[in-house]
Amino acid sequence: MARVRGNPLLENVSGAIGKQVVLKIINGKTFECKFPDRSRVKYTKEQIQYRKLFAKAAKYAGAIVNDPVKKAAYKVKGRTSVYHSALRDFMAVHSKRQK
Repeated sequence: MARVRGNPLLENVSGAIGKQVVLKIINGKTFECKFPDRSRVKYTKEQIQYRKLFAKAAKYAGAIVNDPVKKAAYKVKGRTSVYHSALRDFMAVHSKRQK
C-alpha cells in the first residue's frame, strides 16, 4: 500500500478506479493499493446460504422502496432508512429459520 502524496485529484478520495487500483482513507491519509483478487476464495455452505438469503432480502427491500403504500408504512415506524429497515426486518425473520 502506497500513500498518495502530491496529487490533489486523489487526496481525500476513496473507492476503486476500474479494477486496477483502490484508494482508501486511513487516519485521514489517502492510500493506494491493488484491487483485491477474490477469485480463489472458497465459501462455506453456510456462507453461500447467507449470501442467497441476503440477495432475497435486498430484493424484498427494493420492492418495499418501490411500493408507495409499503414505503409509507415503514416511514411510520420512525427508522431512518426504509431500505435498511426492510433489510433488517427480513433478515431478522428469515435468518432464524436457517439455524
